[in-house]
Amino acid sequence: MLRLDKKQLSENKEIRKVQFEGEDYFSIEDVSKLLNEDLSEVIGLTLPIDGEYKPTATIENIEKGRKQEELSDFNKALLKARKFKD
Repeated sequence: MLRLDKKQLSENKEIRKVQFEGEDYFSIEDVSKLLNEDLSEVIGLTLPIDGEYKPTATIENIEKGRKQEELSDFNKALLKARKFKD
C-alpha cells in the first residue's frame, strides 16, 4: 500500500486542496484516483473547491479510512510466531 506524503500531495497539480482552520484538506475523489483505491470509508468534510462543494479530508483521515490489505497466511503465521516469541 502506497504511503501518503503531505508534501507530495500538496505539490501534485492533479490533487485539489483547500485550507480550512489551518489544516490542508484534499479532495477524496482526486486522492482515490491517484491511489487507484476505494476511499468510500474516509470520514471528511464537504468544502468548496474551485466553486463546487466536494468531499475533502486531511491526510490523517484518509490514512485511517483506507482499506487495509488482507494478510497472507504466511504473514499471519509470522505475526503469530513473533507474538509467541515476545
